[in-house]
Amino acid sequence: MKILEEIKKLCLSRYNLSVLGAQVGIYALLVSIWSLVIMLLEHDVNAAKESMRVNAFVLFLLLIVFMANFYLLVPYLFEAKSKLKHWAFWVINLLFIILWNHHIFSIYNDDLPNAPIRIGFYQFGVIWMILNYAMVVAAIFVRYYIRHNTLRRQLREEKQKMTEAELAWLKNQLNPHFLFNTLNNISSLTQISPNNAQKAIGQLSELLRYALYETQPKEVSLNGEIAFIKNYINLMTLRSGSNVEIKSQFIIHNSQLLIAPLVFLTPVENAFKHGISANKPSFIHISITEDNGKIVFLCENSNYPKNDTDKSGKGIGLENMYRRLELIYPGRYQIEQRISQQTYHIKITIKPYKR
Repeated sequence: MKILEEIKKLCLSRYNLSVLGAQVGIYALLVSIWSLVIMLLEHDVNAAKESMRVNAFVLFLLLIVFMANFYLLVPYLFEAKSKLKHWAFWVINLLFIILWNHHIFSIYNDDLPNAPIRIGFYQFGVIWMILNYAMVVAAIFVRYYIRHNTLRRQLREEKQKMTEAELAWLKNQLNPHFLFNTLNNISSLTQISPNNAQKAIGQLSELLRYALYETQPKEVSLNGEIAFIKNYINLMTLRSGSNVEIKSQFIIHNSQLLIAPLVFLTPVENAFKHGISANKPSFIHISITEDNGKIVFLCENSNYPKNDTDKSGKGIGLENMYRRLELIYPGRYQIEQRISQQTYHIKITIKPYKR
């Protein structure tokens, strides 16, 4: 009883019903095409009708062999991990094909003369058995193809879910990292300039609003991202001394361009974290340009790396950025980094997907 319920469930599933519709459609198409060919060649409607009747019967026999294997014998015997069931599959098919085609063999046999050697009958029998077993093999390959495609689709879906989960985790790391670095900078302002510290707290609230609420989509407008970076630069400029040269340039031709949120935040953070000295001349030059659909981020700054005792936001920024770029823009980005004569240079080129 349980087996019958499983068979009913298998045969009446939405996917298998669509496959069944395709099989019946192919059957009807073959019968119609062959009848049309006969009518065009013979110019006889009656001949076409007779051809349709005969071929409908013959192809129906083959169709049943295919369907019996596709829906029952292949999934329950051939695909089972049992040698006994594999042998049973071929034996049952042999018995089924012989019994199912007994009528057509009888008709063909009755039409033959009583000759000592009836080669035509045996040739017909061999060819017809080959055609039936071709249906068995076809059922095996069609099920394999469908199962293979289903597994590939499931793997793609699982991979996509894992990628989205990792991206969400990486982006969630950015917010506390960004907040930690920014608060660390504001805390130093409270001792140097309380007024600037108060102003910085107001700017920080705007930055946090964007980072927490407007970066939820997978992509945001490039103009919005640039506005965020400008605000961040203005905030960091408050704590910079007169010995620091800060320049920024933003040239965007396509205002509708989208980009992953906060993707350039880490190098900008690092520029202010490692590029400013308390008593030495320092500089930070940041630019974002867009041309022909390519976005180029460039950051150059003097290099005064923190010592090992400094733990402010250490360890996740650049690795996070590399991983996000690889997940979001695989094969569509380039990163150039170099340090020369106490100058740090990073260039990120991204070719966003077209929408």
